[in-house]
Amino acid sequence: MPARRYETLDALRGVAALAVVIFHLGQFRLEPQIVPNGFLAVDFFFVLSGFVVAHAYEGQLLDRLSPWAFFVKRVIRLYPLALVGAAAGMVVLLMKWHSVPDKVDGLPQILLSGLFNGLMLPTFFGGDVSKYELFPGNGPLWSLFFEMFSNVLWACFGVRMRNGALAAITLLSGAALIMAGLHFQTLSIGFDIATFWGGIARVCFGFPLGVLIFRLHHRFHIPSISMGPLFLGLALAAIFAGPADRGVPLWGFVSVLVLLPAIVVLGIGQGSSGRIGAMLGALSYPIYVLHFPVLVIASGLHNSVLSRLNVHVLASVSVTIVLLLSWVSLRFYDEPMRRALVRFTSDSGKRRLASNSL
Repeated sequence: MPARRYETLDALRGVAALAVVIFHLGQFRLEPQIVPNGFLAVDFFFVLSGFVVAHAYEGQLLDRLSPWAFFVKRVIRLYPLALVGAAAGMVVLLMKWHSVPDKVDGLPQILLSGLFNGLMLPTFFGGDVSKYELFPGNGPLWSLFFEMFSNVLWACFGVRMRNGALAAITLLSGAALIMAGLHFQTLSIGFDIATFWGGIARVCFGFPLGVLIFRLHHRFHIPSISMGPLFLGLALAAIFAGPADRGVPLWGFVSVLVLLPAIVVLGIGQGSSGRIGAMLGALSYPIYVLHFPVLVIASGLHNSVLSRLNVHVLASVSVTIVLLLSWVSLRFYDEPMRRALVRFTSDSGKRRLASNSL
């Protein structure tokens, strides 16, 4: 029997991806910052990933799926679009190096970081010009590195852990996350060298919490809310639009530790999110992976040749391009590539079995 698909959770992932785009529009000053906590979408993604990955693979890993086979499945799911995002980021850096070389690292660093980032590995040798970011060409890819990191650790060790051990890891990571938030006075951490350890705390709290939610949610009745997907989508947007950090990130703490996990739990109990929700869910990953280079180019154009163009028009055009690019990439690249990789790995496995039987 095919595994249940949680359509509301898919739609909420799309809402969170759009919040990240709007957050970065504000950072690039292409629009007013209306979602100052848009970066908390990453924490929502981590909890959601723990739930969804455990739902899809925990039974298989406990049965006969090897950690390596699981890792291959996750690479097939995440890497094709991530590679395009990393390549687009390096192209943008090369364009900036050609036009405004004082605003980027040197060419050797750009090429080397492009190689690392193309392999979904962080760059620890960036300079002050690149703000020491782990993925200088496409900043949001930092969370994908932590996503793969958490997936591998869970498949190798966490999948057989008892709930008490997972809860202990979650609590300790939550404490570390609070310490990081107090130290940096924000939870927008993990994307650069200085806050790298904060990123570890974020994923080590969110992902195992999502796994625990999966393991325990059958024990409780989760109510179906009238117009649940719409209500939860608006609630999620309200969290991202909450008060900005002012010293101690109290709103961030409440959101990460309580509100975002509660949204995931309530989302489990809701029904269909409709066609719009399904489209949001399908486009969420390409939107997240591909939007940043588009906004970097838009910001550069606004600061140079398009300085007289109404900034709201430029922002609207940029978001439209992101949505179209995401749909085209999903439809004509990502889905066909993943199907081809699944066939290739399946055929390779059959050939190995045949050769071993000779």
